[in-house]
Amino acid sequence: MSVSERLTVKTSASSAKTAAFWSYPYGSNAAAKKTHWLKNYTYKSLIATKEATLKSGLKYYYVKVASKPSVKGWIYSGNLRQMSYVALGDSITKGWTGVSYATNPYPAQVGDTLGMTSTNLGQNNGKVVGDSSLDLTYNIDNHSFKNDDVVTIAYGVNDYFHDQDLSDVKQTLSTEISNLKSKYPHLQIVGVLPLNCYVKDANSGLYVSAAITPYSTHAYTLDDLRDIEASVYKSYSIKTLDWRDYEGQLIPTTDSRKTVFGDERLHPTQKTYTAMSGILSNFLADNLK
Repeated sequence: MSVSERLTVKTSASSAKTAAFWSYPYGSNAAAKKTHWLKNYTYKSLIATKEATLKSGLKYYYVKVASKPSVKGWIYSGNLRQMSYVALGDSITKGWTGVSYATNPYPAQVGDTLGMTSTNLGQNNGKVVGDSSLDLTYNIDNHSFKNDDVVTIAYGVNDYFHDQDLSDVKQTLSTEISNLKSKYPHLQIVGVLPLNCYVKDANSGLYVSAAITPYSTHAYTLDDLRDIEASVYKSYSIKTLDWRDYEGQLIPTTDSRKTVFGDERLHPTQKTYTAMSGILSNFLADNLK
């Protein structure tokens, strides 16, 4: 039977220390033999492509290590669990379209595409800098990532709109990443920089790109904020999805905002969320260890 799931080793399973990849489902063929020790691939992404159930009722998955496809074989299902993905972020992570909530926000789509369970911790108006239950620090402090494998961090646009100091954004993001890495060394952290949006020009009254426009009274653009966040992720060697690499296809012209965003300026439509999900899914598939 064919399957498509991202799996990882059950580190709590007592047998995991002696478990192995097998040439055949163990016990189903006299020629079955160990090819690799499973303990050497703890916390690695394993991609399941087939499953088999023996006459005894035991289930096995045929898997390969995502970052090293040459390591592959059959593994007893009891030594594996489905990978868990958590999405931290603001209203775009939560799935607000500007008029209603998307029926399928990007965390759910990414989880389905990659065969991982997904938890969406996106909060409307969430920021990097802040001490409310909407913000980065609270959501990291109040969620246990012990049994999670992947987390995406996607804040920043509300810091731009709320005039947060860029040095505070840099310091807070760095502190929280450091805390995550210290407390959950197994967790794979992926940065997601804010998607561009549009703001009303004070003089002309027209909507203009936030990427190149300071908002209200502060003296930085959304690109300045994205550069700061990118520098923090780089300092921790964290893989980072930069929407600037894809905005030419997602928002090809200023007028595209009228169909790309449900509110014509900031929050993606369901169609746009689906396009974003495909890009993020491919990015994670290419970069998960």
